[in-house]
Amino acid sequence: MELKKSVILDKNSAIPLYHQIKEDIIMKINNNEYQLNEKLPAENELISSYGVSRTTVRKAVELLVNEGYLKVKRGVGTFIEKPTLNLWNLEKLRGFDEEVNRQGLHGKTEVLNIQKINSNKKLKSIFGNSYKEYYKLDRLRYIEDEPSILVTTYLPKDIAPNLDKFDFAALSLFNVLKENYHIKIDYATRTFEAINASEEIAKMLHIEKNSAIQLVDTVTYDDKNTPIEYSISRDRGDITRFKVILKM
Repeated sequence: MELKKSVILDKNSAIPLYHQIKEDIIMKINNNEYQLNEKLPAENELISSYGVSRTTVRKAVELLVNEGYLKVKRGVGTFIEKPTLNLWNLEKLRGFDEEVNRQGLHGKTEVLNIQKINSNKKLKSIFGNSYKEYYKLDRLRYIEDEPSILVTTYLPKDIAPNLDKFDFAALSLFNVLKENYHIKIDYATRTFEAINASEEIAKMLHIEKNSAIQLVDTVTYDDKNTPIEYSISRDRGDITRFKVILKM
């Protein structure tokens, strides 16, 4: 394989050099600069191209192998692989489509239901007592044609009237909120819990009952620190991973 021109690494950044190399290679895979099943340039070529140590290159390659972007064939070399895991990067708030596209995967959404519901104790604990009605949106997310994430989302009807007119099989909820309701999304909080899939959820996700799944509660806030969206996501444990960078 011809060695592609590499980015100039920022050696003053708090982001480790091996992580910068990893992201550069992922970008090249997603842009088809590195083709599926092609051999990655030799280790010495990568060292020379990026201007880093052997240890740094090996760490980047190790992470890419773990994330499914590379595959090592003993005695032959390291090859470009299509990732089979959905690896959510938690360092930035992204919608489903943006995150899946970033990984070079194919995703789609099936809308199961959208309806108006009355407020309840849980919603009041998040949004307060100002809202009486909410939209409840149920979606099934597919990654590489595998049902992977079942997500239920709640939004106050007053901040997004007529939300049920939009086709969320084709549209991003975040984009609709930004473009049609002029909501400036700022940040979100997420809580993770490992649970076993109920019979109903297991059937929808095409897994066995009591299989391990990740329950993710997310509250999204606007630039005024006001909660605007609450979602409960059930993510298949066999094909979904979460990653976060912790800085000292």
